[in-house]
Amino acid sequence: MDIYAAIDIRGGKCVNLIQGDFARETMFYEDPREAARSFLDSGTDWLHIVDLDAARSAARAHAALISEIIHLAGPVPVQVGGGIRDLEAVREVLKAGAARVVIGTAAVRNPGLVPAAVEAFPGRIAVGVDARNGQVAIEAWAEDSSMTATDLAATAAKTGAAAIVFTDVNRDGMLAQPNFEGTAALVCRHGRQLDVIASGGVHSPADVAQLAEIGAAGVIIGRALYTGAVTLADARRAART
Repeated sequence: MDIYAAIDIRGGKCVNLIQGDFARETMFYEDPREAARSFLDSGTDWLHIVDLDAARSAARAHAALISEIIHLAGPVPVQVGGGIRDLEAVREVLKAGAARVVIGTAAVRNPGLVPAAVEAFPGRIAVGVDARNGQVAIEAWAEDSSMTATDLAATAAKTGAAAIVFTDVNRDGMLAQPNFEGTAALVCRHGRQLDVIASGGVHSPADVAQLAEIGAAGVIIGRALYTGAVTLADARRAART
């Protein structure tokens, strides 16, 4: 199982939100490039970058900064999400060197985007399945859609997405364990068709080990790395046990 170190960018800084709430923000690095260097030096398998400002407005204010981080990462693959609303945005992020793009809100609002992106860029498209009480949260998690997380995951699998990023919004930033049951269900249903990447709630290496045992292909870790609750070395060991 791969470890994805999370870098969330807002206002040009590296931050972390509680349950996606912009009013509950902690700033960890003035310069997100420093966060990237730290994670790269510690041996992360992937970087996972989210442009929080773009997620709210779809205006890609941090495109140049994200491109710099991708360049810093060198051979380490980078996954980018936040505000990816059309095929041109997908193309721009991949052209900057990202290994994979995560489509979230647009997978619900614009159902034709994911199949079009998969056709244009096979193997490089992930769908963000951001679940709050079973429903898909959209628009930077500000509202709940009428689509269930189960249905969105099934649609992603049918359209040939390379991965789904499953986030339990209620657990994100809470350091209160991932949604093991929900992750296991997605792995059981779709794990042979695409990678299931778990996100939200990791607070110990034991959480990482349990996700690996479930069969998740990856885990995104944010606040636990920034607070020191989990180190990348411990996470990588747990992922490979």
